[in-house]
Amino acid sequence: MTNNINNSVINVVYCTDTNYIEHVAVSITSILLNNLQNNIQFHIFLYDVPLEQQIKLTKINASIFIYPFPKEEFNRYEENQNNKIKHINKSMYMRLAVPRLINNKIDKFIYLDSDILCFADISPILNINIESVVCAVAVDSPCKKHIIKNTNRLNLLSQNYFNSGFLYINTKNWITFNTEEKVNKILSSTNKGQLIYPDQDALNMVLEQHILLIDKKWNYLFTWMDNVEKESFFYHKKTLPYFIHFTGSRKMWYQEHTGLAQNIYCFYKHFTPWANTPLKSYKAKMRVNDYRIYAKTFFKKKQIIKGMKYYFHYLKLKILNR
Repeated sequence: MTNNINNSVINVVYCTDTNYIEHVAVSITSILLNNLQNNIQFHIFLYDVPLEQQIKLTKINASIFIYPFPKEEFNRYEENQNNKIKHINKSMYMRLAVPRLINNKIDKFIYLDSDILCFADISPILNINIESVVCAVAVDSPCKKHIIKNTNRLNLLSQNYFNSGFLYINTKNWITFNTEEKVNKILSSTNKGQLIYPDQDALNMVLEQHILLIDKKWNYLFTWMDNVEKESFFYHKKTLPYFIHFTGSRKMWYQEHTGLAQNIYCFYKHFTPWANTPLKSYKAKMRVNDYRIYAKTFFKKKQIIKGMKYYFHYLKLKILNR
């Protein structure tokens, strides 16, 4: 990779550990197969990923560059972090540090969460001007009431609340505005519970007056779709978003979560070095509310016995957790 800044190159960044490396591979593949004519470079910041896995990732395409995330960076954050918010993962800190770590190499880039798949040519991103802002973002919800609820919760001056799974970042402006330190300060000084979505909330608080709000098709949340749309969205090419963000804990990469989304995920996975790796089960991660949702799903499919089994288990856990 050269250090020359080339405006015709689309730079995409991921931050991940060994638990999500496979999903990053699938996400990258979805971009490559939908952008054969575009010059895209992928910059993957890794923590605690075995060399074997790193090599597998780079085999996907020559445009993938690996950056081992320095352990001293985490030490730096841990010194500032008062542990009031304990459910922040390391990939969040990595994302905050990326602009500083690649400064003078890349002037702007797309940051993506690992649970995002691409469905279209993303070259129009090059026409979005972010010279006067820190980053371009998309809304967290198409529902105005949901947005207002979050802006009021965080006492934001604007009426915008964005989802941080997609960020189109101006590297220089991110650094000049001292974004990394400002977000970290909020995270280290806020009591657990005040920030429902810690890193996303903190980014909204810091950047509310320094963002460009762009079309939600750049970060279209799967949870916005109803059950019918979730099984038919792929067949309407004209309305397909650039990226679909599969938010929530019940990811399509778990074997129990069958449907169109899982079929598409497995299709892209077929073109990665993880093609023969079986889907993992979600059972070990089941939470109380998951049993209720599973029960509802089985009832809709008229699988009454399975539905009752999950619903009774839900009631049992609900009583025990009172």
